[in-house]
Formats: sequence, C-alpha cells, structure tokens
Amino acid sequence: MFAAMFVVAVSAMLAVAAAQAPSEPPAALRRPNLQVLTSVPESQLFPIMNAIADSLGVRCDHCHVRVSPDPTKTWSLAGGWVWDRDDKQPKRIAREMMRMVLDINARQFGGRMVVTCHTCHRGALAPDRFPPLPPRDYSTISETPAPTLPTVEDVWNAYIRAVAEPAGGFSTTVLTATDDRSEGRHGTLEVIFKGADRVRFMSRMPPDPLASQTITGESGWIASGSGSRPLRPDELLRVRRAALRYRPIKLDRPANARTLGVERVGTRDAYVVVTEPDARTKMMWFFDVATGLLLRERTTTETALVPLQEQTDYEDYRRVDGVMLPFVMRFADGAPFSRANRVFTSISHNVEVDDSTFEMPAPPPAFVWSRGDYQVTLVVREIGHNVPAR
Repeated sequence: MFAAMFVVAVSAMLAVAAAQAPSEPPAALRRPNLQVLTSVPESQLFPIMNAIADSLGVRCDHCHVRVSPDPTKTWSLAGGWVWDRDDKQPKRIAREMMRMVLDINARQFGGRMVVTCHTCHRGALAPDRFPPLPPRDYSTISETPAPTLPTVEDVWNAYIRAVAEPAGGFSTTVLTATDDRSEGRHGTLEVIFKGADRVRFMSRMPPDPLASQTITGESGWIASGSGSRPLRPDELLRVRRAALRYRPIKLDRPANARTLGVERVGTRDAYVVVTEPDARTKMMWFFDVATGLLLRERTTTETALVPLQEQTDYEDYRRVDGVMLPFVMRFADGAPFSRANRVFTSISHNVEVDDSTFEMPAPPPAFVWSRGDYQVTLVVREIGHNVPAR
C-alpha cells in the first residue's frame, strides 16, 4: 500500500514539474539510465546535480565514475565521465534520497519544493541532527516593528536618479575587463554596444580560442574555434539578458513587483524587490537603501527536485561620463567551478566603432573530395607559411 501511494505521489509531482518545465525534450531521451529525474529537461540536469553536490559538500566523483580524464585541463574541464555507470554505492543512495525528497514535498507541500537536500545537509555529507551547544540565550529585547517600506515605484525612481544615464543614452559603449574564473582560470572580456540593438561579447580564456556572441537587431550569431553559426531563439534571449547587465540601467522596469523587505548585502542595507514572471521563476533585486544603486540580482528557477539560483553582484561603483557604473561584477550559481569575477579596466562612451564589428565571419573554405559512394569534406581552420612540419 505504501509503495503504491509513494509511486502515485511522486509521479504526480514529476508530472506537475514537467508541465511547468520549458518545452524541451526530457534528458531521459538521451540518458536512458536516468531513473528518478526522468522528466527533467537536459538544460536543467547538470545544474540540478551541481546544486545537490553543493548541498552535500561533495564533488561529482562522489557518485559518478570518471575514466581517463585529461591531465592537462582543470578538474571540471578534464572530461572522462561515464555518467550512466552505477558502480558506486553513493549513487544508489542518492537516488533513494531524491525519491524521499520528492515524496515529502508531494505529500506535505502539494508538490512545492519546500524541502531540498540542503534543508538537512547544509553543505555536509551527514545531515545535522542537533543544534549546537551551548544553546543560544533567549533574547529579552522586544521585537522592533517592521520598517515602513517604499513602494516599487519609489525604489525604481531612486535607482534611475542614482545611475543618471543621459536621456538619449550613448551612441557607443566599449567595456574591457579581466575575467577571473574558478580553478585559477584567467582571461579577458570585451563588450561593445552600438545604438540600441547591437552588442558583441568577445571572451578570451586561454588555452581556449577567442569566442564571441553578437546580436544585431532581431538576429545574432556565435563564433569560436569551431566556426560560426546563427544564435537559436533561446540563445538570443540569454544573450540579450546578459547584455542588459553591462548597460547603465541593468534591468527592465519590474512588472507586478513588490517591495519584500530590507536585507544586508555585504556592508550595505538593501531594499529587496521581487517579482514572479511565471510559476517557476522568481526574480529579486537588491537596491542600496542609501544610494539607490543596484547591488545584487538573483533568479530562482523551480525544477523537479531543487530550486536553481543564479546571482550577480555589482560593486565598486564609479562615475564615468556622469553615469554611475559598477567596476566589479561577480557571478555565481550552484556550481563551485563556474564562479566568475569581472573587473573592468576601461569603460568608454561615444567612441568610433565600425559596423563590420557586428558582421558574422565568413565560413572557412571547404574542399570536397568524392570517390564512388564516399565523400570527404575538409574545412580549413588555419593556414600558415614557413612553419616546421609536424
């Protein structure tokens, strides 16, 4: 009886999650050994795994098998994973724990993700059972009344005044930054805006080749060492959202938002403005109480098992051409190896930017050789002269 009730409860919960998930095929189509998260889309599978690992304070190899990783690359990029192997006991235990979490939320909370791995583990492999000793003293101070909060309109207007972007904006903006990633990786980033509808990102992260993403009006393209191609519609949305973070006003005016309270961000008090654009997504912005400037933004996306969070912090505001701009941006999500800190070394406005900057590179020349039923296509990636033979 219990087993039947469990199956019904968990199946109902996964069905709800699948209905809320993006219109994307489930990861189980490509990964037939998935046994619990069968309805999770591929784009959410690895972020969910990262959130679980972070909740338990472990790495991927705690549960998963790794064979012959590349010793020349950093730990997270070395590859060699055989995800569908079930050699390790912790992986089998993890499946049972996932089922338990799904069952608790389905039975007690109507399928809402109230209990997660972090609820009990708090970054440790063994869950906490006891509060720390000695116990905390009871507070004898009477609770202070909740402060009167400004309206979202007041917070937004204070933000616009604090940034002080010119009414007509700038014809062009060029930003250059150092790009420091987890695992000791260091590179550079250049962002170029021209007008209201063109932007190009150029990222250099040795030993990887130069990578770029560009939007021109309603279309865009991506280029790397493997060539260039148009951006898909979902990629266009992500690049547009990323571009907004590098403009003076870093968010669209929040719709259907409310001022939630005051929280501490570093050493600053911040008004928290929250909106829920859909049933799966919550967006929060933290505005400095004293200056009105944006200090942090956080997006929470509900999935079938754990909520996923992405956070951007804005620090070291300086005035450039009359506009207040952050010279430090910090990015974090549930993966310890995907953190990034960007420190701007130059921000220039109204400089000359050629239109060709936003044109997609021509594809490399290709040579086709055919014989009978066989055809070989050679694509030239690099041409060199007077170089030693290999």
